[in-house]
Amino acid sequence: MGRWIAIGTAPGWGDIAKFGAELAETSKWRPDPQTTITTVFALGDGRLLAECHAVRQEDFEAWLRQRGWQVESLTPIKHLAKTGSIWKVS
Repeated sequence: MGRWIAIGTAPGWGDIAKFGAELAETSKWRPDPQTTITTVFALGDGRLLAECHAVRQEDFEAWLRQRGWQVESLTPIKHLAKTGSIWKVS
């Protein structure tokens, strides 16, 4: 399964109330049984960063379009280090 990082902007997501309304329900993180949005960060410069696990990149792109993101970049993750664990992703 692939993993991707998207960086971009979405209208109103700089506001914590709008950000929460867009992401508060678990169903909003699972567009389908094989696609999971795992993390979304609102960065201090107004941009957003989201990580997705999915079979196909197109499924993540569809979620970003549905949420109204203006995507600056969408990049596959090659390696990952997290709290001392390191693994190859793709």
